[in-house]
Amino acid sequence: MTRIFSRFPVGRDHRRAVRIGRRLLAAALAVLTGALGALILYETSLQPGAALVASVFNRNALVTPPPGFGQVARTVTERRVPIPTPDAPTAHLDIYTPGGTGDKPRPVILWVHGGGFISSSAATVADYAILLAHAGYTVASLDYSLAPGTRYPVPVQQGNAALRYLRTNAERFGGDPDRIVLGGDSAGAQIASQLAAVQTSPALAASMRITVAVPPGALRGVALFCGLYDMSTVAGTGFPALRTYLWAYTGARDWTSDPGIGQLSTTRHITARYPPAFLSVGDADPFRSQAAELATALKHQGVPVTTLFWTGTGDHLGHEYQFNFALPQARTALRQTLTFLATTTRG
Repeated sequence: MTRIFSRFPVGRDHRRAVRIGRRLLAAALAVLTGALGALILYETSLQPGAALVASVFNRNALVTPPPGFGQVARTVTERRVPIPTPDAPTAHLDIYTPGGTGDKPRPVILWVHGGGFISSSAATVADYAILLAHAGYTVASLDYSLAPGTRYPVPVQQGNAALRYLRTNAERFGGDPDRIVLGGDSAGAQIASQLAAVQTSPALAASMRITVAVPPGALRGVALFCGLYDMSTVAGTGFPALRTYLWAYTGARDWTSDPGIGQLSTTRHITARYPPAFLSVGDADPFRSQAAELATALKHQGVPVTTLFWTGTGDHLGHEYQFNFALPQARTALRQTLTFLATTTRG
């Protein structure tokens, strides 16, 4: 056989093609090996997945402000204050106050930003906080510690410390300590909703060993956008990278079996003392069912709830739609949010 093939020498083009083929094969094997290694690393270590997902959040602006926002921003003053938290890292509040609103104390809004518990900051929702402040509120945006470097329940502890600070110091910023509203978006909506439950459910506060910061009468309402509220059903939403978020936040790879996971399910801790709620979610948001479940739990306890659940808009309103003010639905959401705030903080 060797002699037969030797009669037909291999051409230069053929030899070149063989070399190229070998290089492509080597490159493909390298990519496959790298991908396999990354998969193994992801399955055994949280850090790569969390870092990758966080980088996506951090590359994209969250709020697309409405026209004329620059003029609005010039009417609002911002300052940053540290919030020492017992047994937890120090958090910070970015506090926004409007100008030219008279001497009457304003209602106070504590806003908790989203980012899957692992990314973003108070700065990512600064434009939204400015819009709320311009409407006549003292707005405090919570810069809490992020996972996986810091894990649950630290953000809730920091939120409770922020509430205590605002309750004590509201008047320094023109705020009324007896008219406080909690708000949040995405993961921040979960934190804010749980924080409201802590203030109004003695059983939850005791299980978390948290001393309530605000009496129920002073907590006037909650405004929650596109959050997750029931840990027993949230996996069924198919939300992208959900496992990474909750693994990072709880520290448990199988977060569904974590002993404290039930504390994160706000739907389980609603009492009749829970404050009136405004809930909104887009028609294409995987967390739409989570908002519906929370609304049902609130109504079951007789808690006033206002919902803005979009259906069949044709615009496929996705996660965090309410921050894109190029959308008419986002502008509607802001108007309805302001109506809710005015109603719940009246007097």
